[in-house]
Amino acid sequence: MVSAWVYLIVAAVLETGWTIGLEYSDGFTKPVPGVATIVSMAISVVLL
Repeated sequence: MVSAWVYLIVAAVLETGWTIGLEYSDGFTKPVPGVATIVSMAISVVLL
C-alpha cells in the first residue's frame, strides 16, 4: 500500500517536470530538454 503512494507521488513530480520541460525544449528543437521531457513522460505513464 505504501509503495503505491510512493509511485503516485513520483509520477506526479514527473508530470510536473515534463510540463515544465515542454517549455524548455522549445517545441523539441533543443535535444537535451526534449529527451528529458520524453523520458519523464514515459516514466510517469508507466508509474501511473
